[in-house]
Amino acid sequence: MVAETGTGATGGPGAEAVSGAGTRVLAVAATLLAAVAAARSGPDVEIRVSEDGFDPAVVTLRKGETTRIVLSADEGEHCFAVDALRVEKRVVAGRPTTFDLIADRAGRFPFYCCVETGKAAEVERGEVVVTE
Repeated sequence: MVAETGTGATGGPGAEAVSGAGTRVLAVAATLLAAVAAARSGPDVEIRVSEDGFDPAVVTLRKGETTRIVLSADEGEHCFAVDALRVEKRVVAGRPTTFDLIADRAGRFPFYCCVETGKAAEVERGEVVVTE
């Protein structure tokens, strides 16, 4: 493999150019990333969580679609738990938590913050509605 200095495959100054087998590896990786992005059939859903609850408190998904969920909080630590769909994700202020969710059955499934107790736990609740 020939290494040159300058702007290479990563595009940064001083990066090494990629040729031969490295070029093929990058091409395969790009193809796989494109396939994964195309395979995601559902929307992106942003959910904000705070001491006031979840916004939105009701999230509607379609059965079998891959939906990207983006959870965020402005302060504190929270949790997004949907027992029926086997989901439990921590949410830390300033760091979005992102994951893909495929609902395998239709129905109404409650979600809640598994960190809170007392009155806060009563407020931090919502529902995932999965349609056919």
